[in-house]
Amino acid sequence: MLTQLYIWPKFEIIYLFYIGLMVLGVIINYKVMNYLSKKQSNVLDYWTDLQRFAQVRKVNQSELAILRKFYETIEPEEMEYYLNPENRSRFRGALYRFLLSTNFAPSEKEVDLFDKLFKNQADSGKEITSLFDLNVGEVCALEAEGREALSYIVQKTDSELLLSPKGVSTELSEIGKEASIYVFRPSTGGYLLSGVIQNSSPEGIVFLFTGTVQKKGESHLMLVTEISLFFNPWPPKEKNLGLDKNKVLLSEENLDKQIELLRRISKEQAREDKKAFNIPSEPGEFRATSDRISDRAITFEFPGKQSIDMLKHQDLWECEFTFLNGPTFKLKGKIFPTKKNANLLLFRFVDADEKVRHEIYEAIRARGGVRELMN
Repeated sequence: MLTQLYIWPKFEIIYLFYIGLMVLGVIINYKVMNYLSKKQSNVLDYWTDLQRFAQVRKVNQSELAILRKFYETIEPEEMEYYLNPENRSRFRGALYRFLLSTNFAPSEKEVDLFDKLFKNQADSGKEITSLFDLNVGEVCALEAEGREALSYIVQKTDSELLLSPKGVSTELSEIGKEASIYVFRPSTGGYLLSGVIQNSSPEGIVFLFTGTVQKKGESHLMLVTEISLFFNPWPPKEKNLGLDKNKVLLSEENLDKQIELLRRISKEQAREDKKAFNIPSEPGEFRATSDRISDRAITFEFPGKQSIDMLKHQDLWECEFTFLNGPTFKLKGKIFPTKKNANLLLFRFVDADEKVRHEIYEAIRARGGVRELMN
């Protein structure tokens, strides 16, 4: 029986070329996939960063959908540029141009979004009673005969506004037409200022204010009453969600309030026996009595038998309360000091949807509620 011998093929120089091509292909494929992966990661990160920027300013889901449409029209590098605080005015301009070019949402929604993102904090709580309370450069919506268009204030007098004509149709800016200006304040809501189109040209639209300001939407009511409040840290220890409390981000609006709370605790610690501030490692439940209650928050005095120091160890609380001869509510929220009264704290709801807020509003209205003033 003959044994067949296997003869190795003769090595050729051309094989080195093929091997080199294969190695080069693997390297190029790795580089390309790595680049695409990083690029996709950056895109996702920029949207996440934009969401955080918006959510800190209390942008709701419908407004966030508008912002998402804007985000999809620009390059990731542009978003990175706009998110830099030094480039906020460029971000403002880019978003305004986008809103002018689309009919994705009603102009009032666009005004609300714009003002939440860019409104000066000093102006956000200012009520509007006249043209004096408006700012040059402020975005608004011109409304007439059921139609509306986004615009902004170029100049103003004590009775007139000069509006930008960009995006406003000739029918909407017809001279002599009765119209309204819609503006928004993040803390107090929307306002309609009634007037007449006094003049119109390609250079601008002159709006004559007739002196009538109407609050747009339901105002917030409060009830000055003593209601028993039962507070529990949330989530309960047995239902720990695994979130690292040390990494919880403070919102822009709440940061100053949190610092003020820490200052108050520090002052009390300096005045009192330090042993009085020895508290358990885990914050516990406590009871208090309301001072005022609205559909957004409750003010109350912290019970003297317990240390206020526990509040700095807990971010979220759950509060249960019942109106006299009325409904019971159990809501999650955050606790902050009030601005005007050193003895009062503010519990602001964070999970009350429109249905729950309306139920609280109706309970307050039925008991003789007055205009809200919580701070």
